[in-house]
Amino acid sequence: MGRFVLSRVAHAAVTIWIAFTLAFIVLRVVPGDPVQIQLSRSGADNVVLDPEQVRALRADLGLDESVLAQYRDYAFGLLHGDPGFSIRSNENVGAVVAEALPATLELAGVALAIGLPVGVLLAVLATLVRQRWIGGFLKTAPVVVISIPTFLIGLLLIHFVAFEWRLLPGIGGRGPGAVVLPAVTLAVPVAAVVGQILGRSLEATSRQPFVRTLRAKGIGEVRIMFGHLLRNAGLPALTMTGMLIGSLVSGSVVVETVFSRHGMGKLIADAIVDKDTPVVLAVTVLGSALIVTVNLVIDLLYHYLDPRIRWSSGATRSPATVRGDYALT
Repeated sequence: MGRFVLSRVAHAAVTIWIAFTLAFIVLRVVPGDPVQIQLSRSGADNVVLDPEQVRALRADLGLDESVLAQYRDYAFGLLHGDPGFSIRSNENVGAVVAEALPATLELAGVALAIGLPVGVLLAVLATLVRQRWIGGFLKTAPVVVISIPTFLIGLLLIHFVAFEWRLLPGIGGRGPGAVVLPAVTLAVPVAAVVGQILGRSLEATSRQPFVRTLRAKGIGEVRIMFGHLLRNAGLPALTMTGMLIGSLVSGSVVVETVFSRHGMGKLIADAIVDKDTPVVLAVTVLGSALIVTVNLVIDLLYHYLDPRIRWSSGATRSPATVRGDYALT
């Protein structure tokens, strides 16, 4: 198991490095000069500036160095825990990220806490319900919901729940109820994806011979579901949950914009527009580290949920191999 963990950590480090490099390249390729963007933002776009002042500003921002030198400085800075200063606000990037991170973690956590149970409930009900039309509806609903854009869900919730019915605040991030509508907006696609994946897995697992044996012994459907089916059918949904955590981070860009919340999503969106390289790179590395950490934890959980997995060498089966088996069923 130790060798497996070390291998996964090495892969995680490579993944983070690739994400960092791609983000840096994209920011260099996208047209626009950070200095000119900041000058236009400050109202100095119609003012003729001394070229020496512009060069001094570029030197202060480290933009007068070569591309490789800038890449090296950003990389070594992040490795040593010094992400630098924001081009837009001239604040320490660590402080900027620390200010925005709690709001996004709260949003993603509440969305996951809502979406996962609802998705599991949809899958369980679709499998247990005997009425064919109800089961068909429960199986079809997630497919329909997945096709609805997230921003449209948010706008509908704002219109009806916030403006028409005045039940919850719709705009801004203040107050305990302000997180509910944004979290529900993110939770809807989470519940739909989990419900669809888990529902298909439950349906396939329910046709296995061991389930017929349990039924022949007179064990009830509810006991079979919660005692046997969920554990055997839950691995694909567990894998998908790890991927959904990454989508929650990216989905927060749209949701925080729609609901005017100040979080990581809005921070990264503004940083990309302003070509604020230190902020973009720091958020990219942080998001990549979060995703690979979650996937590592999920791979470790596979060891306890599926006895076929072994971490030693030889005739072994890795979590990725077992996940492939379930994907083919």
